[in-house]
Amino acid sequence: MLKIECEDIELSDLILRGRCTTNRLYKKLSSNASFKTDLAKVLKKMKMVDNVSELKDIGSLHYEPLVGDLLGYSSVRIGYKSKYRLLFTEHEEGIVIKLITISEHYGDK
Repeated sequence: MLKIECEDIELSDLILRGRCTTNRLYKKLSSNASFKTDLAKVLKKMKMVDNVSELKDIGSLHYEPLVGDLLGYSSVRIGYKSKYRLLFTEHEEGIVIKLITISEHYGDK
């Protein structure tokens, strides 16, 4: 089972409590029930695997190690129709990941 840690307090509030009061993007997303459902599904799928490398086998996540300015980070898409992705770093040979942020990446969909 993959261990997931969260470094961002606002992101943790969004995940655990479904709300955020300070981060503008997270505050907007906290009022979107569909997004919160999709985020919960993504996190559940991520927790089910034994190693980060298994995330690529779950097509709906669109797992990818990032390049360029985001080298060292990886991402998964939040929902099929979402323009958001969850950024994280991988640690301890793929057994622990640290959630960093939610990024608005894919433009309007």
